[in-house]
Amino acid sequence: MRTGDSIAREMEFDFIFLMTTLALLVMGTIMIFSASYFVSKELCGSSIYLMKKHLAHLLIGTIFMVGIMKIDYRRFNSRPFILLLLVFAIGALIGCFIPGIGLTGGHAKRWVHISSFNFQASELVKVALIFYLASYLTKKGKRIEDFSYGILPALVIVGFCALLIFIEPDFGTAATIGVWAVAVMFIAGMRWKHLLFMFLAGLPLGVLMMILEPYRRARLLAFINPWEDMQGIGYQIIQSLVAFANGGFIGSGLGESTQKLFFLPAPHTDFILSVLGEELGFIGIGVVITLFGTWIWRGLSIATATNDSFGFYLVVASVCLIGLQAVINMGVAMSVFPTTGIALPFLSYGGSTLVTTMMISGIILSVSRRARL
Repeated sequence: MRTGDSIAREMEFDFIFLMTTLALLVMGTIMIFSASYFVSKELCGSSIYLMKKHLAHLLIGTIFMVGIMKIDYRRFNSRPFILLLLVFAIGALIGCFIPGIGLTGGHAKRWVHISSFNFQASELVKVALIFYLASYLTKKGKRIEDFSYGILPALVIVGFCALLIFIEPDFGTAATIGVWAVAVMFIAGMRWKHLLFMFLAGLPLGVLMMILEPYRRARLLAFINPWEDMQGIGYQIIQSLVAFANGGFIGSGLGESTQKLFFLPAPHTDFILSVLGEELGFIGIGVVITLFGTWIWRGLSIATATNDSFGFYLVVASVCLIGLQAVINMGVAMSVFPTTGIALPFLSYGGSTLVTTMMISGIILSVSRRARL
């Protein structure tokens, strides 16, 4: 029989993680309002149209996050549930290519349209793969060291999902999912020689994919030397660097960015960090990095405090995915990585991404209810 203290303990969530999540959401909402104001007016006829959509997505995300965090995460370790979720996610990816269901934007087929509801299929796949990998690694245990038995079956599932995302085309998301899955399996006990083998096999393939496609090759050239074609392939990254330079240490002031006035492409999505850096300066960037660092730290603390493998892998997979996306987006904005189109979790505008990120946060908070920190 459980005591009153144990019941109360199970009703608690990790306070620091929850507050950090809310702080990132608040900062994201403020920056989306600032970064999208003029873009929204130009494209949608209303300065607050995109902001209203963001608030609607925020509400949906809140419902999912609160709902998930109140469910005992161990209920998700069900083969029928995970199989159904995975089939539905893969079906959504396939639906992107079906006329009447899939939506095309910017020559890419990444969205599914059902009635008046649109969502990015790859975001649903991320959630499905988190549950799949957590359950799979829990069942495999130490046998993950065996490549053919422990690693290969998971690579087939992840690789198939990544392939469908790649042909949308979305090379950045496909590569991110691949790297993330291998990282999680390495944490689970994958051998160094298997990691090295996949790295040596994947690196030439990744480079080849970037070189063969003209627009990806242009992104690579822009990363190597953006100043060679300042008004062409290097324009986006140069405008991002100008935004950071304008911001300096303390920033130009909230709402005072000049780069968002149609100089910097995608100021409210992929390059929202650049607008933040211009308006809030080095201090603002430091706050964002600190918040993400705290989010990751508390997430990993929750993982190590859990007493079962499924909860551990759920949190590790969730933290690794969000952390990897944050590092890639920041690196792109600061010209550390080539442009990939990966959104900054919590901060970038995008309904599917926001809802998915909040669902993942809900998963971690659910596990935290039973972690002994």
